[in-house]
Amino acid sequence: MHIHALSNNGTTPDGALVRRDAQTHDGLRVLDSVLAMRPTPDVVLRARQRVEYDGDIRHWVRYSLQREPGGVDVAFERSELPPGVGDGVPSFARYLLVLELASVGAWVEYTQLDDADPTRAQHALLVRTDTQPLVLPDGISTSAMRIDQLLDGVPANAFWCDAFGVLQADYIERFPDGSQVTGISWRTTWEGIEPWLDAEVRGALDASGILVQP
Repeated sequence: MHIHALSNNGTTPDGALVRRDAQTHDGLRVLDSVLAMRPTPDVVLRARQRVEYDGDIRHWVRYSLQREPGGVDVAFERSELPPGVGDGVPSFARYLLVLELASVGAWVEYTQLDDADPTRAQHALLVRTDTQPLVLPDGISTSAMRIDQLLDGVPANAFWCDAFGVLQADYIERFPDGSQVTGISWRTTWEGIEPWLDAEVRGALDASGILVQP
């Protein structure tokens, strides 16, 4: 289980992103991601994305997304998408490309699919820059390699990675209904994030089952 704290103001956690790696009965790898946060005082955002892939995320087989607010509940088979669309990568799955680039290479170019509508795509570029000093929101000083993402040539997300994966990210999530969530996420533990979660956000994580999956 991989846990990131989420913060709109960049200091105080107001949500969590929990990821789990698994495997299907037919040997496909699975990235299961659950996000629960409070982007505004009166809203709790809940999102779950699951992608199954054959070794390389570029060879994804199927994925699904549920999100509230918005009433999004979709699932796609790569083989059923129009020609060319299936060559893209679902946006949540860029995490795996970031991990890949943190280990090898200078850049990764790909097509990023909108998770709710894969026919809406953007040209994406991940570029590894250099190792930078980094002060995490909890005050810990360290250093990490920076990876920047461009979408259609415009700066989007940024990631800082160490030997254990993504340490911190500046994120921008735009949704088809025009809403947008921006902020900072950083790697933490369940003990580190649980005291910050209000009852409704914690309830959303509990209801997903992601915390107790084997």
